Amino acid sequence: MRHLAAIVCSLIICVTSSYADDNIFNSSQALKTEVIRLGDEALEVVKTPLDTQGYGLLGTLAVTGAVGLTYIFDDDIRNKLQANKSKGVDKATDAGNLLGDPFIHIGIAAAVYGGGILADSPRWKETGEMLGEAIILADATTFVLKESIGRARPFVSGDKGSFRPGQFKSDYDSLPSMHTSSSFAMASVLASTSESMTTKALYYTAATFVGFSRIYQDKHWASDVILSAAIGELCGRVVTNQHAVKSRVAIAPMVSGNSAGLALLGRW
Repeated sequence: MRHLAAIVCSLIICVTSSYADDNIFNSSQALKTEVIRLGDEALEVVKTPLDTQGYGLLGTLAVTGAVGLTYIFDDDIRNKLQANKSKGVDKATDAGNLLGDPFIHIGIAAAVYGGGILADSPRWKETGEMLGEAIILADATTFVLKESIGRARPFVSGDKGSFRPGQFKSDYDSLPSMHTSSSFAMASVLASTSESMTTKALYYTAATFVGFSRIYQDKHWASDVILSAAIGELCGRVVTNQHAVKSRVAIAPMVSGNSAGLALLGRW
């Protein structure tokens, strides 16, 4: 499936690179703009958890408390799930693992972006941009934390307190879960594009099932998934907020008497 996602991305690049409108596949300026915006969003991801003016610091404390509380019950949760296996749930969680594959998410984001270009739909093009940015931010944040924390996966020793920080050891990259953070980043972006509460709930239900699948298949501890969900949601919200700010400012032609010019229009 990862190879399929790569093929899809390659086809989209080939098709849209010759398209008339500027996009990241055929315009260096569009690509530069995207990189700058991604850098600004990355800075917001770092700053927001420590923001004392809004809800950033309060949210960080709430997430820390939730992760800490779940850590206490990590062994109990793992033992109960491993003791209650079934073929039906095994197959369902196989699908959940596939659904949460970050490589497939990148392919989906590229498909939405490319489809928006081909259909001349600014809305879907921007949705593809937001998905791609949120996934990249969530995956990058998760990767840095994984390797820095170095927590052993459950199947390694069954010891929730086994850590080898900063050693880049195989199977010592349990905390956080990239499948889960990437899934919640997508859910956050997609939920922001819908007015339907049912649809929003569906996106988050799918992301939650990915997290459950990772715990059920003994790839992650429950506390890993809690932190991952928060990371994904944070990245999704940062991206959608940045795009919302951008959409409130526009440049329009202005004619006054015998003169013409451009006006900066804002909506707050």
